Amino acid sequence: MKSKPFIIAEIIKKSLVGELSIEEKTVLENWINLTDENKKLYASFKQSHKVEEDLKFLRSIDVEQAWNNLEKKQNSTQKVENNFNLKIWIPLIASCLVLCFLFLYQNKSPKNSKIIAIQSTKHKNDIKPASNDALLILDNGETFDLSNRNNGQIANNIKLSNDQLEYVKGHYGGAELRYNTLVVPKGGYYKLELSDGTKVWINAMSRLKFPESFGSGERKVQLDGEAYFEVSKDVDRPFIVQANGTDVKVLGTHFNVDAYSKKVRTTLEEGKVEVSNADLAIILQPGEFAEFVDGRLNKGYADLAKDLAWHNNEFYFNKDNVQSIVDQLSNWYDVEAKFDQGVNRNKAITGSVDRNVPLSQVLEMLEYVSDLRFKIDGDQLIIKNK
Repeated sequence: MKSKPFIIAEIIKKSLVGELSIEEKTVLENWINLTDENKKLYASFKQSHKVEEDLKFLRSIDVEQAWNNLEKKQNSTQKVENNFNLKIWIPLIASCLVLCFLFLYQNKSPKNSKIIAIQSTKHKNDIKPASNDALLILDNGETFDLSNRNNGQIANNIKLSNDQLEYVKGHYGGAELRYNTLVVPKGGYYKLELSDGTKVWINAMSRLKFPESFGSGERKVQLDGEAYFEVSKDVDRPFIVQANGTDVKVLGTHFNVDAYSKKVRTTLEEGKVEVSNADLAIILQPGEFAEFVDGRLNKGYADLAKDLAWHNNEFYFNKDNVQSIVDQLSNWYDVEAKFDQGVNRNKAITGSVDRNVPLSQVLEMLEYVSDLRFKIDGDQLIIKNK
């Protein structure tokens, strides 16, 4: 018979759909009353407008792996018995909760209830998360390093304000547009406000080319990498993002474009967009995605929490393979990944954690929900099997 430690993640899941037994209800009440943080966390779930999405994510967490790793971590020699002892298991359940929920999607929860990753004591070396870093290249070739620059005027019609790049609004460029390019390196990110009021968040290892001032016709920008757009509405001047042969055309809306590779994925959060490539075209509604890959343009229902996680300052893994997870860490923390022989790069991992923590804390959490071991060696990230 399956052991019965009553993993708190499963108990909370059951409580949200009214499936608790009397014994489970007692466990939940005791856990809630342990700390104020527990009260806030549980309240955030009760108030969530996306309970079904949260529950779906909970079901996907590898609870057994997390529990097994927790037992190893604590060098536990006592087997879990079917007869539940509340006094013995409440502290252990609370610890397991931290492991399970450190990765839980909390984007819609109050900020003060957000779980923070545990500080690692195992990794002697550590690497800070990405910082506000970019290089601005003007049309005339002049360059500006924006990483440590103070707020103020940079050039005509361009200034830094609150650590974001802003262009003077309200006027059209001439017949010949002057294009600027914003280059965001590994370990960086940047926010930009264009001359039409459109806001753009640019992810690490990305490049955006845009006119200093838009003309009277279509507003076109070119993207390599990934960016999130909040487009200022203008029915007379459609906004077009060009990325690896794919065009995303909008009037005014919120959407994400991932064009790190030949596969271009557009995810729509709000409004309506048209995605096209050559003679193929698709209209997206909110919550849908379009993906161009291998000459085909497909669409479907998006996992917004996953697709927009970077914009919401999170790592969100929903059955992502190890290789894709390490690629994200490499871009964000500017490290080089090195896999030991025998590591299964296709192994799926599910979880979520803030992106504004040191690398060691992310690795600590990944180890809890996988059978992998990570080591930071200078600017290298080494991945091994346990």
